[in-house]
Amino acid sequence: MRSVSRRRFLSTTVALVSGALALACAPAAQPTPTPARPAEQPRPAAQPTPTPATGGVTITWSTPGNPDELAVYQEVAKRYMDKNPGITVKTDRPSADRDKLVTLLAGGQAPDIIFSVINNWPAFAVKNVFLPLDDYIQRDQFDIQDFYTQILKPYQYDGKKFGQGKLHGLPKEIAVRSMYYNADIFKEVGVKEPDPKEPWTWEVFLDACLKSVKREGDRTVRYGYVQETWWGPWMIWAWSAGGEVVDDPWNPTRATFDNPGVVDGLTFWTDFVVKHKVAPTLAVMQQQGRAEMFAGGLAATYNNGRWMVPLFRKSKFTWDVMPMPRRKERAQLLTGSIFGLWTGSKQRDEAWKVLAHVSSREAQILMTELGLLQPSRRSVHESDVFLKSSPPRNNQVYVDEVQYARILPLHPKYPEMQKAVDDEVALVLSGSKSVADAVKEMNAKVNALLKES
Repeated sequence: MRSVSRRRFLSTTVALVSGALALACAPAAQPTPTPARPAEQPRPAAQPTPTPATGGVTITWSTPGNPDELAVYQEVAKRYMDKNPGITVKTDRPSADRDKLVTLLAGGQAPDIIFSVINNWPAFAVKNVFLPLDDYIQRDQFDIQDFYTQILKPYQYDGKKFGQGKLHGLPKEIAVRSMYYNADIFKEVGVKEPDPKEPWTWEVFLDACLKSVKREGDRTVRYGYVQETWWGPWMIWAWSAGGEVVDDPWNPTRATFDNPGVVDGLTFWTDFVVKHKVAPTLAVMQQQGRAEMFAGGLAATYNNGRWMVPLFRKSKFTWDVMPMPRRKERAQLLTGSIFGLWTGSKQRDEAWKVLAHVSSREAQILMTELGLLQPSRRSVHESDVFLKSSPPRNNQVYVDEVQYARILPLHPKYPEMQKAVDDEVALVLSGSKSVADAVKEMNAKVNALLKES
């Protein structure tokens, strides 16, 4: 999926009641402006507060996505209602957008089941918006062990540090990035198709991009690589070079953008545009669309997640996926999203039952069959439901890459950090700033934000 709900929220600001600060939406995979803090919620009781499932109960479920994905959620809700007469499950698309959810929280009108992408979640966590689920999971013997531990850990929080403590949501997906490639272009220019089990080196990838470019005079009519230019994708290159941008991504206190590995990765990645000119400029991508350029056969490679599959299946050429190129080590970006319970819900017990249903294996199979979901449940992710949903043929790449996946800093100020970083990267890509100067400014801006918290 490439919908506004999960990866590209519109940059807007909303006024919160009682003089709360302005906040803009912050997606998992696009540049975002400064966020506002969610309204303060009361700390939940140590034990779940049960509400008897009686006739007339309505549970509101915040659901992201485009019309195709929403139709799947509505089918999941229908199946629950068919088995539970008297219970109504109402899907709510607008509340999946962060600005709308913040407004609802401020007014005490949030859905019973709420949604967040991974890097928006810390701002909600420190305000106790999401109810801890551990007691429900233990009470009902919910099969939490079927979920990848990598995608559960980011949603644990003990009040001081992320990655430890109680679990506050059930992950809808586990999202890593593959490198999409146009097999027809590779065949045309004499590039051997990549081995899905053996990542290319950076040098081999660059060579393939250089060979794939097609120019007519001064005009580039086909590129070797189309980039997603927000913070996350280029961090894969920095991690692969041995870099890290903060001292501890689970509890960041100091920025380290001037780390040699970060400088190496960012330099190599920006050089696709600035030096080698095998990737389009920001202006070209904004005009033509990143994914759309690959889907239209205008680029040999493109780096993004599994949600692009429905779009690319409409393309007229042969395509597949390969692992991310490596330098010192293999690296991968971990993102995703969760459904959880709002602490202010008056129907927690029934809402939990619905949440358990929408996070069930049955529900994930339905979402996976749509073609866009990389399921967070092992039993679905590693089954034929996912692996044989083709194209792409090499779906095992996604399974293999999970073990190398890493997170961006989990911190309530993450959206401001991302904007500061992305602004600097845009200057490098435009040729108006060096990587050395950009990382110094990133350090200064991110350290300032960390000191504010």
